[in-house]
Amino acid sequence: MGYAEVREIYKKKYDKSLKNSWIAHVLSDHGKTRGKAPSRKGDYKYPCPNDVKPKLEKILKEQKMI
Repeated sequence: MGYAEVREIYKKKYDKSLKNSWIAHVLSDHGKTRGKAPSRKGDYKYPCPNDVKPKLEKILKEQKMI
């Protein structure tokens, strides 16, 4: 399961698109990323919005990514 599949499931379920950065942010909060990219300066450019986060977490749990 990858980001594209998660975006597709979210789009079908909630009729809204996701940014890859939002998925990465939620995975990072759960310790599921390798760490900060060396080229990234500061925090996420597009952090996951608070209204999207619980819905995205639910999908990631269903897909056993977190």
